Amino acid sequence: MKVEDLFNCGNVKCMKTGEFCIEVDNVRIVYSINYEFGPIIEINLKSTNFKSNCKILFDVRKEKIIDISCYGFKDNKVKLALEGCFKEKNLLYKSI
Repeated sequence: MKVEDLFNCGNVKCMKTGEFCIEVDNVRIVYSINYEFGPIIEINLKSTNFKSNCKILFDVRKEKIIDISCYGFKDNKVKLALEGCFKEKNLLYKSI
């Protein structure tokens, strides 16, 4: 599974530029993505148009998201949008 495949559902959209867009309260927040590979992939999302950042930990062995943390502009709603997207794809680890 490619990292980009995780982010295409619900209010989370992959854009043609390679960036990701999350829409909350009719506001479109655009994120650039950086990630570090390993047994647990650390995915960092940094907004290009607002002060907002998210960190997502993905366990490659279980193919599940084990942690989502966001801070900055509309952080709780962005986190809920990401959780909803990952639930839709059945990617959330059960304890989250």
